[in-house]
Amino acid sequence: MKKPDRYWLPGLVLTLGLYVLVSLSVSESIDFFFVVMLGTLVFCVTLFYRLFPGSYFTTIALANFLSVYACLFIFFLESNFGVAADWIVRLSFALPILAYMAGVWLRRGAIHRLVHHESDTRIHYAPRVFLWLLPVMAVGLATFLVPHQGFSPETVGLLLLASMGLIAVTVLAVCRDVTAFLLETGLLFEDFFARASALMAPTLAFFTYYSFVVIVFAGVYRLIGRIIPGDHFVVAGEPRAISFMESLYFSIITLSTVGYGDLVPASLLIRAIASLQIVIGVWLIIFGFSEVLRFTREHPVHGRRS
Repeated sequence: MKKPDRYWLPGLVLTLGLYVLVSLSVSESIDFFFVVMLGTLVFCVTLFYRLFPGSYFTTIALANFLSVYACLFIFFLESNFGVAADWIVRLSFALPILAYMAGVWLRRGAIHRLVHHESDTRIHYAPRVFLWLLPVMAVGLATFLVPHQGFSPETVGLLLLASMGLIAVTVLAVCRDVTAFLLETGLLFEDFFARASALMAPTLAFFTYYSFVVIVFAGVYRLIGRIIPGDHFVVAGEPRAISFMESLYFSIITLSTVGYGDLVPASLLIRAIASLQIVIGVWLIIFGFSEVLRFTREHPVHGRRS
């Protein structure tokens, strides 16, 4: 077994950070099962990087994969299994992860051959590889029948455990293809960031112009409120003068054409200036994309892979 590569620690931190963020967003507490799941993820991520030392971008792919799974699990849990016991929820969450790691360990030879290009490294693009999502989706859709049957909390918990058990069996069977997809996704991330780095110069130039417009109009909004009498803004339903930070905030949401409604123009003068800023913002976006495309044509960016 290989030693952990230099990307193991950042991968572990990134993965656990996402898990902690999602978990605390949902439960707002740290309990025994939270600690158990944290330990489970430490073990799984460490095992993954001992088996398949990769790049920093593979760590992003793995962390993203686990965070997407966590979000989907929470969605189905809150929709259909809200009365299930906490220990069943934690166990159900862990089952597919543990099944995947068990499958990775059992089929590590085949996965290593795939990683080292001794077999078809593009197999994950074949449509059949994604067929495993069909039974997983079928199980997920079937769970929406649970809330309408009037089951007891104990029965709901058992149904959750059974559903995640079926998904775990499916993941165990297709772990090779899932791992290939993860590793390839890491390479795609690497290509993306390489291209993004090469476009840093025109991007920074665009944001320089953008920030210039934001600051200039923020100053104008602030000075108009101080120089010209009258109520020029309504903040949270109350007409009053705005601070510079509020004018800066208003300038940003105006240029992005968001308009949350918490801070709105009240005078015709401010409305006219805001309209002009919106037009300039649209022009900036068109100009920015045009310059980035021109730079790409004049300076072709090549990915790291052939």
